[in-house]
Amino acid sequence: MTVVISAMPRWRFAASQVAVPEDWDVRFINPSTDEELILACQEAEFLLVPASVPEINAHVLRNITHIKLIQSVGAGFDRIDTQAAAALHIPVANVPGTNAKAVAEFTIGLIIALKRRLLLADREVKAGRYQEIREVLFTRGLSEIEGSKAGVIGLGSIGRQVAKILTILGANVSYYSRRRQPPEIEAECQVSYKPLEALLAQSDVVSLHVPLNAATRGLIGQRELALMSSGSILINTARGEIVDQAALTQVLEAGRISGAAIDVFAPEPPAPVNPLLSLSPAAKDRLLVTPHIGGVTVEAMRKMLLASLDNIARAINGQPPVNIVNL
Repeated sequence: MTVVISAMPRWRFAASQVAVPEDWDVRFINPSTDEELILACQEAEFLLVPASVPEINAHVLRNITHIKLIQSVGAGFDRIDTQAAAALHIPVANVPGTNAKAVAEFTIGLIIALKRRLLLADREVKAGRYQEIREVLFTRGLSEIEGSKAGVIGLGSIGRQVAKILTILGANVSYYSRRRQPPEIEAECQVSYKPLEALLAQSDVVSLHVPLNAATRGLIGQRELALMSSGSILINTARGEIVDQAALTQVLEAGRISGAAIDVFAPEPPAPVNPLLSLSPAAKDRLLVTPHIGGVTVEAMRKMLLASLDNIARAINGQPPVNIVNL
């Protein structure tokens, strides 16, 4: 019987109504150390992991060289040392694009929540200050997506979906990526290319949709945040390490930008001393935080789990797995 170690918890399968094959021996784990992960994998042939945890470093990989496939349930694989895995001939696969629409939809929701100050309105109405907060919100001004200048950083499957929705809603959308997209992609998404500095300085909305790698780690730091206008908002549904959290804290405290929505932290879960969780009351009103749920709708998770299980089944049946990212 095929042994599959799953760091994806059992409840995720149940919540997504996905059953594991009866002829597989699937063992669910929640390792807290490298050694626990290594020990759990000793009898396994396949390792199934969420896109965000656990970290699978070179030390772990050197001790699980018998693993035939590491399957990430999601597009991300930044927690896996893919170079070390390649050197050890351990294939790593992901599930790209499966939850792109879910993340895009979530991103648009965050933009609307910030532009309409929904959290502040909800809190104040529940506190019995209906008329007072209504006047405050009218005075401060609530804005629409239509007519705004939106900047999308990263034009992969998620970035393209976000750009298309923003365009439909009437935004003027530009984008930045390390490699400029072909003209047909720009035309399809109705976007124009801008260098990073120009995009940050000229956008009312900046939304991040790049993978985490050496080039994007710390991409948005103190210098980049200083380029953003005072009325702009920042959305991060990508990875926490892409934004300097301390620098973002300073900007929010100073009111240098209108707001930020953060679905991802570094590390996850965030420590109680994370600066973004220790803001002053005024700065808290500028920040919307969520627990990395942008792409984990029931529908998207079901697609990702089914695609991941199908890829493992391919390997079991002697077929080459798809979406290998390191070989």
